[in-house]
Parts: sequence; structure tokens; C-alpha cells
Amino acid sequence: MYTPIRDDTRELEVLVSQLADQTGSRLATSQGEATVAAFVNGRLRHAGMGVGTYEIRVVPHQGHWYRWPALLGLVAALLTPLLPLPSLALALIVFGWLLLDSLGMPLPPPGRRYASQNIVGTRAIAGAMGLEPAVPRWHVLLLAPLDMALAHRGLAALCGTGPIAALGRVVIATVTILAAGMSLLLPGLPWLMSLPGVLGYLLLLVAALRPPTPASPDGGLATLATMLAAVQRLGTLTNVEVWAVAVGAVASDRRGVTNLLARFPFDRTRTLCIALEPLVGNQVVIASRERAGGVADPLLLELALEADAADPQIDAEPQILAQRGRLASILRRHGYRTVTILARPAPGALAQNSDPAAMPRLVERTTRLIVGIVRGLEAKG
Repeated sequence: MYTPIRDDTRELEVLVSQLADQTGSRLATSQGEATVAAFVNGRLRHAGMGVGTYEIRVVPHQGHWYRWPALLGLVAALLTPLLPLPSLALALIVFGWLLLDSLGMPLPPPGRRYASQNIVGTRAIAGAMGLEPAVPRWHVLLLAPLDMALAHRGLAALCGTGPIAALGRVVIATVTILAAGMSLLLPGLPWLMSLPGVLGYLLLLVAALRPPTPASPDGGLATLATMLAAVQRLGTLTNVEVWAVAVGAVASDRRGVTNLLARFPFDRTRTLCIALEPLVGNQVVIASRERAGGVADPLLLELALEADAADPQIDAEPQILAQRGRLASILRRHGYRTVTILARPAPGALAQNSDPAAMPRLVERTTRLIVGIVRGLEAKG
């Protein structure tokens, strides 16, 4: 259990207020994202960490790249009555593209790339007599998004990240394949056969061209505050080396995580990743399982449940998530041991955490959970 040695509530209130004052919108590659990145950099240095800033080039709006398969699919649908064989070939290419994307294996999104950044802080472990051993027993990566999450509302939901949106895109591609195949086998079919595919790809194209909408409420500031408060409280450890990583453009591009892993190839057996998602609502959640088979690492899950049981103030709850964690899904794909921590509204509660008096309390509870996990790992040696 964490024992306060200072006015933690007041400190967290100041931290949350300072974060909120830094920027309003934090869309990927925006000035707001860069401003909060500079703030996080300074706070990690103040916590005694060595800090590096690493530029990444990303496509800023995830949904916008769907305009390319939408355009190709539209061409395939329009060609169906005239050139069924080329139409079928093009429709199959688009289908494969969208199918891979729906399975969580997206191809690199085409389009112009803009500058974002990862802020990476680390603190060496302390050995006997103040010496610093070269190799710690454990690495703990604490990751939080720099940018704000995006919401896909209305027609734009067709470009969303959920399973229903992915299924909708695959269905549009399948309809076009069926129309092209029937036109190839039964020449002379009317234009009516191609209309469902044409309409479907037109809807996808319009959805892809709509501007992104920031998620509301924004739980990203509470997430960043949790990461900063946790590394401040942990201080220097003897067995666990903590890395605090604020990842840029999480809502739109996976390059922030993949570039981090390429630059720092951690030992997968001795590296544990705690992925922080937006803290929205009043129920702290430990994700035991995520969509598409994403299972929390058993050791991390055990440590999280032990920390929660030891500290009544945390009051966290293990849950199964209906969606993939934005950070954890990429980390698991690269073979890393991961758990996702977030907050969501309790049953019957409103999805709000913008109250200045409520947010520090949520940050305090989540910070205690992070500190408990790491301290538990430290005690295991």
C-alpha cells in the first residue's frame, strides 16, 4: 500500500490543472499535442528521469486513409457491368486490404505524413552502495497516449475501429465481389447488380472525408497525470527499471509504438508493459481480456489484483473489454507481456470526469494501482 508523505491531493490538483492549462485540443500532430509533449518532458526530468524526444512521421487521421480503398472499390463496382474480370480482380484486392485491417493487421496507411513525437523517460536502478547495475531484473514500460482519442459518430462510424465498423467495410467489399462474379458468369446482367457496391463505397468515401471528432469527455489528461504521478512516487528502485513513455498519434497511427520497440528492443521475457487508456468515469478497470483474444499477462494481472486488494482506496475491477486496447494490441502483436488499465463510468453513472474536484481523485486511485503493481514486482525480486 502506498503511504502518502505529502499533500498528494493538492499535488495532483496542481498537476491536472497545469496539464489542462497547457492545451485544449490535442489532435495528433497538432500544436496542442506538441505543447503537452513539452510539458510531459519537463515533468519527467523533474522526477529525475533521463528523457529523450523522438520524432515520428504519421498520418494524422486514421479514418481518412479509408478513402483509398473506397475509391478503388468504387471503380471496381462501376466497372462490374462493363469489365467483369478486371472488376473482380480489383474487388478482391480491396477485399483483402479491408479484411487484413479488420483482423488487426492493418497495412501502412497511405497519405502525407506529419511530425509527432514520443517522449521517453527512464531512470536507472540503484544497486548496493549506490552503484548502478547494468542489467535490471525487470523492465516496466508505462505507456500513455499524448494525443486525445477520436470519436466516430454518424456516418463517420463506418471508418471506426470497432468490430461492427470493420464488418460493415468487409460486407461492402464482399457485395462488390459477388456482383463482379455474377456478371462474369452471367453476362448481360443489368446495372442494378452493381448498385449496392457503388452505394456502399460512396458511403465509405464520404465517411472517410469527414473531419475527426475529439472524444468527449477527454480522459487523456487524467491518463497523462497518472503516468507522471506514478513515476514521481516510485522513485529509484533496485530490481525494476521503469520507463515512462508518452506515445504520439495513438488515435491515428501505430508508428509511435512500433518505432519505440524498434529503437529499444527490450527483452520480451523480462519486460512488462502497462498500457494506460483514457480515464473516463469513476470505475478503474483492469482489463483481464480484450477483443480478438487479447489476454492480460498473468503476472501483471496478479500484481494488479494484489495491489487492489491491499489498498481499499483503489477500488478497481477486472473486466473484459469489447474492443482492443490501442496500445496493448500492438505490443502483444510484437510479443510483449501487457495489461491495459483504464476507467469507465460505473453502471448507471454519467460518462463525465471533467469535474476539477473529481479528476484528481480518479488520478489518485489509478496512480496507487500503478505504484502497487511496480512495488509488488520489486518485492518479488
